[in-house]
Amino acid sequence: MPDVQVPRSPESRDYLNISETADRSRLAVKTIYNWISLGRLGPREGVCHVGRKVVIHWPTFEAAVMRRGTNGVA
Repeated sequence: MPDVQVPRSPESRDYLNISETADRSRLAVKTIYNWISLGRLGPREGVCHVGRKVVIHWPTFEAAVMRRGTNGVA
């Protein structure tokens, strides 16, 4: 069976790793990891665990976290 290349759609770049999310959000990588471990970030905020990797759905993260402020207050 030949390898099939799936073209990257704009939606596929909606999922970012922790480092990319930190860059876009101007938060420290450590802050994002801390928030995940404390339960402050989870599936409702766009965090997905894929095997041992963590990816974040940017539009969901942006709506849930960035628009309400980093202290959680709108």
